[in-house]
Amino acid sequence: MEWVVLLVVVGLFLAVLFIRRGIRLLWALLINTIMGLVLIFLTNLFLSPPIPINLLTILISAIGGVIGWLIILILHLLGVAFV
Repeated sequence: MEWVVLLVVVGLFLAVLFIRRGIRLLWALLINTIMGLVLIFLTNLFLSPPIPINLLTILISAIGGVIGWLIILILHLLGVAFV
């Protein structure tokens, strides 16, 4: 149930951004998402317990890009999250 609420909130957030900023912001989010997923996939090739690719990691990498991937990696290596 919480995933549905999260998806609705993210959808509304993206709709407001699209109305205000236009399509350039959506392209930036799409590029950040692809870069983040590729970096997580490449990282999983070398880590013994891989980082799970789920909605939360995709959202963090989409919003943060490379910085988001770095945050995910540090939290995973410290054992705080994404274990």
